[in-house]
Amino acid sequence: MRMGVAALVLVFNELFTLGDETGSVIRLTALIGVGLNLPYLLAVRTGRALRAQAHLRSLVDVALVTAGLYGAGGLGAAQYIGIHAIVPVYTAIVFSSRACGLAVVFATASYLAVVALQLTGVLPFLRPPLPDAWLIAAFNLLALNLVGWLAAVLADAYRGSRRRLAALYAELERAHDESLRVNAQIQLASHRYVLSEVVTGVTHEVRDALQGVFGHLWLARRSGSTLSAEALEQLSQAEQACERAMRIMSTTLDLARRPTVEREPVVLAEIARRVASLKAVELRRDRIELHVEVPPTLPRVPAAPFQLQQVLVNLVANAQDELRGAVGRREIAIVGKETAEGVALEVRDTGGGILPNHLPHVFEPFYTTRAGASGLGLAITAGVVESLGGRLTAENRREGGALFRLTLPAEAPPGHSSLSRHVLLG
Repeated sequence: MRMGVAALVLVFNELFTLGDETGSVIRLTALIGVGLNLPYLLAVRTGRALRAQAHLRSLVDVALVTAGLYGAGGLGAAQYIGIHAIVPVYTAIVFSSRACGLAVVFATASYLAVVALQLTGVLPFLRPPLPDAWLIAAFNLLALNLVGWLAAVLADAYRGSRRRLAALYAELERAHDESLRVNAQIQLASHRYVLSEVVTGVTHEVRDALQGVFGHLWLARRSGSTLSAEALEQLSQAEQACERAMRIMSTTLDLARRPTVEREPVVLAEIARRVASLKAVELRRDRIELHVEVPPTLPRVPAAPFQLQQVLVNLVANAQDELRGAVGRREIAIVGKETAEGVALEVRDTGGGILPNHLPHVFEPFYTTRAGASGLGLAITAGVVESLGGRLTAENRREGGALFRLTLPAEAPPGHSSLSRHVLLG
């Protein structure tokens, strides 16, 4: 860009020469501007003190513009001071607001210095100034400062918005990655849950049938009827085969049972904050407010942190699906409190609630009222809660909306806690 501007000035000077001395000064200034591009590029390629280099380049550019203005007449070129705005505006856009402000101050000071040297006789007047040159110069210097400082403010605001946008994108990517990880684990858990239920059911049925067969074989051998030795041997082998099959079934049932997970004392407030952070971007996109009202002083519960996070994510996601197309208030609240049974976490929403005929079936596997849904989310959630020794229930609120209550045994005796409410996001 510098080289292009310098070349344009040079061409303009050659086509519209204002005088020999004036043309010579402007020509020399433009040639210096063109020639400096190579040292600029070489200095940048060193990678050293890039910020200082940028400041120095902007000051040199201002000095060259000032020299060109002197060639155009100095005070006699007061009407052309606006050309100084090129460097500050360019600096504000591509570098920084501070560099822009520095260029504005240096441009003002350097032009005033040239005029002072002309008035004291140090520098000659290449062109006589206009009668109202001081008024023109003051107005244009004021305009230069207004344009320069406004460019600095706008550039700073633009960079701030870019930083905020970059932070938002980073948050979105982090939440997306975390959501993918949690969804993958939930999908894996759902597959295991379904497989476990199917295997358990089939194994129970087959084992019951084998037990009946084994009983009949035992009665046949001991019925008192005279049987040949070969028949008794065949019955004995059939009994042994039934015993082996039942042992296999028992082993399969043991393997099909949900594996135990190592538990640790979990702070429910931390789990709630983690879930709120995970769902922040999605809820903000759907214009849903999430309120967290879980006091950090609640008793801890023995559980695996990921399991509780999975439970809350699923419950909040269900409420989000319900509120996504709702009209009116869109709010979800995660509320924690002590109960006689231990500690309770409630996920409340302001949606349309659950139809009475659907309410008894919400935790049944494969039961769903949504197109494309598997109907396993709440069933898995209830299974996880039961494995922790807790209970998950659902009901409709009097104020409107649904309420899912997760009750867990406390690690320590419950104590008094004050509820501190805060809105995490909206």
